[in-house]
Amino acid sequence: MSVRSVARQLPPLGWRVLGISLVLLPVIDVSLRIRGYARTRTSILAWSGRQRSRLAADAVDAFATTVAQAVSIAGRRSIWPTTCLRQALLVEALLARRGIASELRIGVRNLATTGFGAHAWVERDGRVLIGGDDAASQHLPLP
Repeated sequence: MSVRSVARQLPPLGWRVLGISLVLLPVIDVSLRIRGYARTRTSILAWSGRQRSRLAADAVDAFATTVAQAVSIAGRRSIWPTTCLRQALLVEALLARRGIASELRIGVRNLATTGFGAHAWVERDGRVLIGGDDAASQHLPLP
């Protein structure tokens, strides 16, 4: 499915998240470059506030999927280059703002054909939200 067709299917909330993402992804990028990973993650999670979810239990998965799709689209279409880590940090923070638990994972792999690689993704209840469905199987998660 193309980015355009996914974007057209976004609900109004998805368009709002898309707009927020286009603003926050560059901010996260600059923070990572200046302050580093630990301080950036601490700051963005403090901003998120970790509130209680006001969503019905059956709406949480749909919300999480919409957030991940919108951030992914913003990451691919932004004039500011982003990476999987920047997108994963933003998804984790946006979900935390709604009180939705998720796990940011960072993994590595070393293949003879492609060499060393690192990747970041976000999981919720064992399901990858952003970073590719095969992220967990192709990378060794760091503790």
